[in-house]
Amino acid sequence: MKSKRIRFESANDLYDFNKEATKCKTEVRIQTKSEAFNFDAKTLLGLFFAMNLSDLEVIYSEEETEFDEFLKRLEVKE
Repeated sequence: MKSKRIRFESANDLYDFNKEATKCKTEVRIQTKSEAFNFDAKTLLGLFFAMNLSDLEVIYSEEETEFDEFLKRLEVKE
């Protein structure tokens, strides 16, 4: 498994993320830094909640290379 920290800057980011996540053949999860919330990234309901959170961690399979490439535009830079 692989993970990246991301942030949604707009509703369009959230929509694009969901569209790309649903293309993945493997599970994609999102969790908060505190790990208090952990949910399926392919569900819009969970993602609407995530819109109001700052940094999120996306957990996904290393074989999802196209998804990994997409995440670069949402990735939080240290």
